[in-house]
Order: sequence, then structure tokens, then C-alpha cells
Amino acid sequence: MNAQQRTEKHAKTLHDLLVRMQAATIAMPQQAKVEWGHAEQMHDALRWSVYAAHALGVVNEDESRELGFPV
Repeated sequence: MNAQQRTEKHAKTLHDLLVRMQAATIAMPQQAKVEWGHAEQMHDALRWSVYAAHALGVVNEDESRELGFPV
């Protein structure tokens, strides 16, 4: 597998996961009972999303810092 194919494969997987994550970001806060565990899970997901966005060049260091997750 060359770099182009590997990048395409990872991009598709990332896209598919982001669609599912988007659905979770809508559903989770609307649950009848939201616990601190849910808040921590969302915080962890946000942190890793910011890191991923930085790795992909979507946010820069200043934006990462403003979002609360300096890289």
C-alpha cells in the first residue's frame, strides 16, 4: 500500500468515525440522565479531536490553546 492509498484509507475511516461522533454529540447531552462520566467522556473526545485537528492542519497552536488544549 502506497502513501496515497494509505492516506485515502485513513481519511475514509476518519470521516466515517466523525459522522458517528457527530451523532453522539447531539444525542449524549439530550439523554434523560447525564452523569459526570459523560462529561469526562466528552472532554476526552474534545481533547483528542483538537489534537487530531491540529495534526491535520485544521487548527493552529493558538486556536488549540484557545480551545483549552495546547499542543
